Amino acid sequence: MAVWYFPPFIDPSVATNADQGHLACQIGSRGMALRIIGIDHGSKEQLVKDCGAEHFIDVTKFDDKAIAEEVKRVTGGLGASAVVVCTASNKAYAQALDFLRFGGTLVCVGMPEGDSQPIAKSFPAAMVAMEHNIKGSAVGNQREALEVLDMAARGIVKTKLRVEKMDKLTEIFQEMSDGKMQGRVVLDLA
Repeated sequence: MAVWYFPPFIDPSVATNADQGHLACQIGSRGMALRIIGIDHGSKEQLVKDCGAEHFIDVTKFDDKAIAEEVKRVTGGLGASAVVVCTASNKAYAQALDFLRFGGTLVCVGMPEGDSQPIAKSFPAAMVAMEHNIKGSAVGNQREALEVLDMAARGIVKTKLRVEKMDKLTEIFQEMSDGKMQGRVVLDLA
């Protein structure tokens, strides 16, 4: 999980999306006492808040500049200490750097499909001036896995999932494409 890459902050705030982010929200808010800002499609607001986010920002209601201003507003003008991009969207990566405060960290988790693209707006002069960091996290390590399993055993982290029959696969893919899927879907192959 990407949340272990965060250095200690006086006022930790983290922005994330709600798909894989519903776990990151819980780990960050309930397991690590971080202040979470959920950023996703408006249909996921309740899920994000139920998972411990202090604020929710609906991406459909803001353009790129306005969404960054909203992140700054809810963080008292500073920006987020870290942004965990869990979605597979190049646009989300491009937006994320504008959400960061001085010395902030962008954690790359989601893997965009198609041709590989550099993270837009990651200009060396801006990165140096703002002392931004970019880290990648795929699966974590054994210690982190044990810590998350312990949180799950204690009820701190709960996966939101639903079981669907295989004949619903087209509808599930459409839901994913529309950015409206909440949590995970397990396919029943029986």
